[in-house]
Amino acid sequence: MSNIRPLELTDAPALFAAVNSSRDALRRWLDWYHDKYDLADAESWIRHTLAARREGTEFHFAICESKNAPAVGVVGLEQVSASDARAMIGYWLATSATGRGLAKRAVADALRWARAEVSVKTVWAGVAEDNAASRRVVEANGFRVAGTRGIDERGDTLLLYEMALAAVDVDRVV
Repeated sequence: MSNIRPLELTDAPALFAAVNSSRDALRRWLDWYHDKYDLADAESWIRHTLAARREGTEFHFAICESKNAPAVGVVGLEQVSASDARAMIGYWLATSATGRGLAKRAVADALRWARAEVSVKTVWAGVAEDNAASRRVVEANGFRVAGTRGIDERGDTLLLYEMALAAVDVDRVV
């Protein structure tokens, strides 16, 4: 079972450790990653997410392997827009936490939270076509390819996935 909870500034050391142990994977897939990423970057990013939560434009959650365990990744709803009832979902895990369904369950938990807490009808995700693991996560949660956004700076074709939040039973994700 995954455990997500609102991200806190005290998560910075654990998230930095997760980034530090996963640099090769993060470098390949995530545009926010840079080789000099340090604890101050993690703290700054969390401060940004906390401010965005207060504004109602982003909602990030720590992904933990058990209730009281440290964060091993993040799932978040970004670009939350009441005017068009859309949000983007993003997620990442430490390499050591992958391959056990944790991301799939964390995304399902975040979608369940969004259904109850925000006025969003459509959730979308941008996933590199070659990122098979990330594609499996969104597809297992009911997302379908809605189009592409061309080639990104790393040479990857970005697939745009969407789902109607009310139309998918996120409780079915195991």
